[in-house]
Amino acid sequence: MKQFVDLHVHTTASDGIESPTQVVSKAHELGLAGIAITDHDTTHGVDEGVRVGTNLGIEVVPGVEISCKWLDHRIHLLGFYIDTMDTGLRSLLEWMQAGREARLPKMLARLKALGIDIDQQEVEAEAAGESTGRPHLARVLVRNGVVSSLEEAFDKYLAFGRPAYAERPRPTIAEGIQAILDAKGLPVIAHPLTVNLSPRELISPLVKQGLQGIEVYYPWQDVTGQPPEWYATIDSQLALLDELAEEFELILTGGSDYHGLVPGKADLGSIPVPVSRLESLQQRYKTLFGKLPSTSKPA
Repeated sequence: MKQFVDLHVHTTASDGIESPTQVVSKAHELGLAGIAITDHDTTHGVDEGVRVGTNLGIEVVPGVEISCKWLDHRIHLLGFYIDTMDTGLRSLLEWMQAGREARLPKMLARLKALGIDIDQQEVEAEAAGESTGRPHLARVLVRNGVVSSLEEAFDKYLAFGRPAYAERPRPTIAEGIQAILDAKGLPVIAHPLTVNLSPRELISPLVKQGLQGIEVYYPWQDVTGQPPEWYATIDSQLALLDELAEEFELILTGGSDYHGLVPGKADLGSIPVPVSRLESLQQRYKTLFGKLPSTSKPA
């Protein structure tokens, strides 16, 4: 496994079910060469993960996954090798976390109007001190017997357009890219095939904003809510992403989008991302910003 990495990993700092220590330790046990901790709209798990990685001798890339908007689309943006102390990035993420907290009462009120009474404190306890998100509420719905699975919770109540969904503030994709660049990080678009745009429609404008890479290694078979024809065209769409990466000199990344051992989701390291993808990240970082951060080591 030393020839593989996982560059899309979540912990309890956002909506994962394993702590940074547990995730990094598992990656080490699996023999991965490195992972990136990319929690949703927070970097709270990065320091712990990097510290454990240093002790175990495994590369842990400081990262984040920022939920952005562009036109009518919701786009997730990965940031790699970010400076977690950058004041601009910290301010943006704090604003986003406040938005997450503010929408929880709205979702609970909408559930109550449907006859489903959920205690806010129970959801906050599920988040274990971190910002509350829809996955935390989904787990409470399962535990209370309202639904039988996390997938059902989203499909019936919490997904965009469902009766308990509430919007929250998101930066524009340009703001997200700039915040990552200002924090000396590399902005990469996450799971681009889930955005309802053709690869060129999506990637070309973002390159002009400063996009540095595309996530192409991903558990596409786990993506839900897509019609059968979507799955049938994955290979051809990935080929287009490869062509665009070459045309615009973008790096390619990937990972499992690991959240813990969640039914129907990919396990840590289950997507074979070559260690050369980490090396490409490191080389691009050195091209843009010079020497790698002191916590990093060559892959």
